[in-house]
Amino acid sequence: MKRLKQFSNSIDHAVDGIIYAFKTERNLKIHFLITILVLAVCLVLDLSRLEVVMVFFAISLVIVAEMINTAIEAFVNLLTLSHHPLARISKDVSAGGVLIAAINALVVSYLIIFSAIKKPILEMVIKKARESWVHISIIIIFITILIVAIGKALGKKGSFTQGGLVSGHAAVAFGVSTAILLATKNIFATSLAFFLALLVAQSRIEAKFHQWFEVVLGALIGISTSLLIYHVFYPEQIIGAIKELLSKF
Repeated sequence: MKRLKQFSNSIDHAVDGIIYAFKTERNLKIHFLITILVLAVCLVLDLSRLEVVMVFFAISLVIVAEMINTAIEAFVNLLTLSHHPLARISKDVSAGGVLIAAINALVVSYLIIFSAIKKPILEMVIKKARESWVHISIIIIFITILIVAIGKALGKKGSFTQGGLVSGHAAVAFGVSTAILLATKNIFATSLAFFLALLVAQSRIEAKFHQWFEVVLGALIGISTSLLIYHVFYPEQIIGAIKELLSKF
């Protein structure tokens, strides 16, 4: 149990570092936005596993380089507040590493992704996503986690896994439950899913990680995200789910 707690704390501190870098570094926000767009494109293109790994590695390298650059700048500022030539060299070299990683990512993206685009991206995204509800579920979870991460970054308390402006656990739980309702229209399965989501929300409140309004906000984000995504890809599913619910009462 102690080791599990230590591991959980390590993950918590690591994610806090990511959120700090996201909040303080404008370039990192741009990198995250580009990462989301590139990964979305990778989901719909017929890329091999090796090509996807290469793209993911190139993008990750840029983000890691940017975070190392942030850490180096913070450490140099801790050591000296004067404009020492060595301090400037340290910052310039770390920034140069970020530039090289970014150029590498652009080259890899051009060679792999842009050469594979044969028709409009939006059309490919909709076509690929409509082929399976699994794709929709992955998109819902990914976007929900992204919104929660932004909410955590904008908040002034808590961390990514504990506390904060929005309950990420509640957001994901209610988002998935709503997706189950829209995908299956099975009242029994949906009831079980929402019951588990309520248990997750209650556990976050009882553990004093969140206040009730933070849990409600997370639940609303999860439900709204699922409804919005299904409205884009499967608008008929929402109408069918509503009719199924009304027919049971």
